[in-house]
Amino acid sequence: MRLAGAIDIGGSSAKIGIIAEDGSIVSRDSVPTGLHGEPAVVVDAIASALLPMLDVANAEGRPVSGIGVSVAGFLNGDRSAMVHNANLPALREFPLRRTLEERLSLDCRLEVDSNAAVLAEYRYGAGQGSTRLLGVTVGTGLGGGVIIDGELLRYTGECAGDLGHIILDPNGRLCTCGARGCLEAMVDSAALSERAGGRPVREIIGSAQAGDELALAALAETGQWLGLGLASLSPIFSPDRIVVGGGIAAAGDLLLDATRASYRMHARPEFREKTHVVGSSFEGWEGIVGAGSLFLAPLA
Repeated sequence: MRLAGAIDIGGSSAKIGIIAEDGSIVSRDSVPTGLHGEPAVVVDAIASALLPMLDVANAEGRPVSGIGVSVAGFLNGDRSAMVHNANLPALREFPLRRTLEERLSLDCRLEVDSNAAVLAEYRYGAGQGSTRLLGVTVGTGLGGGVIIDGELLRYTGECAGDLGHIILDPNGRLCTCGARGCLEAMVDSAALSERAGGRPVREIIGSAQAGDELALAALAETGQWLGLGLASLSPIFSPDRIVVGGGIAAAGDLLLDATRASYRMHARPEFREKTHVVGSSFEGWEGIVGAGSLFLAPLA
């Protein structure tokens, strides 16, 4: 079975791994990136963690085909660099593809993280069989990707645009983009943490699963805002399915029950009936699965 290396660079950490052509994760790890880390330091940390995995694959006689790289933010036209992301300023305009190829001695392909995530769901996960798929990932920020009739939608920054920055509440939280009340600002990990007394996301989810009322309420409020945002996006993309992934989605129905209820309350009647909101199949690792598929099962 063919293998590919995979990197998913987010605002606070980078997930890395080896992906098989059936979408399974052969090996995985994560390294911190930091919102303001130097590009060379970030690349070195990623390479240092990934190279031993590549060595193991080579030693087993299963060398990887190349490295798929998912990165948060807009890409330039030839997909060689990230050109805009308020949450990852250090990598803006940095020759990421070339630098990784030099460091890893393998071909690399860059993709917008939201595209990689929705591609993983479409090929291997909760989006299989969908003809109009909207995928959102919720973590340090919120990104969204769209696949229509098997093709990725690309019209801004090599993706469907900055879906996390529709404004839900003009008096809401200040977003990293400079506006107030963006969907991203209302549902990201910082917003969830504030609602739960400053605790980190993983602790909030664990506490909610144990019945902690403050954690449950924080997830429910986050889900209400997320449902409103998805209802607002639906007339634009007319999805038959919406997949919610990312670190916060690890809360499962503790988040999604409120999301679905809010979606049904705010969406146009036609979308209440035809659009299904589901959780990711990958427990936050959809980015590396989609990144690996850039070599194993690519879309245009």
